[in-house]
Amino acid sequence: MERNDVVIPGWEQYRLLDSGEGRKLEQFGSIVLDRPDPQALWKKNNPEQWFNAQAQFLWAEKGDRWSVTKGVAEEWPIQWHNVTMTLSFKGFKHIGIFPEHTAQWEELQELGKKRPGLKMLNLFGYTGGASIAAAQAGMQVTHVDASKQTVQTVKENALASGLDDTAIRTVVEDALKYTKRLAQRGETFEVIVMDPPAFGRGPKGEVWKIEEKLQELMEVLPQLLSAEAALVIINGYAAGFSARTFGELLRDVMSAGTISYGEVGIAQQGTDRILTTGIYGKWQK
Repeated sequence: MERNDVVIPGWEQYRLLDSGEGRKLEQFGSIVLDRPDPQALWKKNNPEQWFNAQAQFLWAEKGDRWSVTKGVAEEWPIQWHNVTMTLSFKGFKHIGIFPEHTAQWEELQELGKKRPGLKMLNLFGYTGGASIAAAQAGMQVTHVDASKQTVQTVKENALASGLDDTAIRTVVEDALKYTKRLAQRGETFEVIVMDPPAFGRGPKGEVWKIEEKLQELMEVLPQLLSAEAALVIINGYAAGFSARTFGELLRDVMSAGTISYGEVGIAQQGTDRILTTGIYGKWQK
């Protein structure tokens, strides 16, 4: 196994402007957001810049958690290469994209262009950035998420990104139940990507606790991979595991191939500071 930390520099429509004191200041398209981040324990570099925030997320027991400047749209688009996604303040502190995952989107597109027609399974797929990037590169994508509303957003994002409504097979289902059903019927994939939350619920109230269910899910993976399998990625955030843990889990269930793991971070604009936003483990053949 090899440790390889990944840092994204941002792109034209996304920048990490500043961070510190438990928060991060980011620009998504035309909107500047002030959101909490437990990793940002240092002092802010430029406190005055934070007055430019057009929306701020605050923890609250009741009522609105987003404080949005009057006149700022509740939804707005952002683009990464040919992937177009709609962001919004309708949910929790997450707005519809994890910008640190764009390094993986690029990897998926490179793989898809080299090997057209690969089948990919995206578990806990959220709003579909990885699924859309892979489908644009010619992969046959199955996208699984427990939220019907989120899967509808995936469909809308895919259309906005130039894909037709058949390019991605979307499934509203509990990820663990669905993978077991796939294994029973012998369906296999060459690429599997997953982003399991620390806690979640399936569409029928199924409870997902990562510390209780992740190993069970990982043990199903070998049954879902074809003889031509190329790539497995597991992402994590806020679960308390180390990146090495993901690497060890992959080594425990996967056969011949190479395994890497590490932190995922975002480079802060104009400084040498890196804000760590998650961890990953990756198997490649």
